[in-house]
Amino acid sequence: MDSILKISHLGKSYQNAGRALVVLDDINFSISPGSTNAIVGPSGSGKTTLLGLCAGLDRSTTGSVELNGIALDKLTEDERAEVRNRNVGFIFQNFQLLPTLTALENVMVPLELRGEKNIRPCALELLDKVGLADRGHHYPLQLSGGEQQRVSLARALSNQPKILFADEPVCYGDVDHPVPGQIDHWVS
Repeated sequence: MDSILKISHLGKSYQNAGRALVVLDDINFSISPGSTNAIVGPSGSGKTTLLGLCAGLDRSTTGSVELNGIALDKLTEDERAEVRNRNVGFIFQNFQLLPTLTALENVMVPLELRGEKNIRPCALELLDKVGLADRGHHYPLQLSGGEQQRVSLARALSNQPKILFADEPVCYGDVDHPVPGQIDHWVS
């Protein structure tokens, strides 16, 4: 496979008071397996929107997204969810941890959705790797921002993704456990 992600003529716009607000227009690129890439730009330039489209979290207005050889724009929402669960890890800018689940349970969610068996040991190992083995029983509101981000990292890696997206991974990293360094270590 030449690319894990191929973006062709991608565009996204929203209707605002009867007018189209164009966020992305004619974006083209591809990403090779094993590569590290960064999307940079000022606040409000569409970086988060682009990541969401690439990961199949949203639909584009124009163009196409091919993820691991699968044309996402041709799939239903349920089919895209299945592709995400089998191929994508995503570290959200605001973590998206489920507040009623513990850190351990949040890491277990993608594995449960896949129908995996014996998932608790895997989730515990992932929490240990991000330095949170002793915090698995804590709820998100009982964790610092850096700890929440590390739970999000463990969850994103729990399904052994073929591609990992990180939306602003440096926002809440802390000195003792810098998240970008952990990402580099885990994917190398």
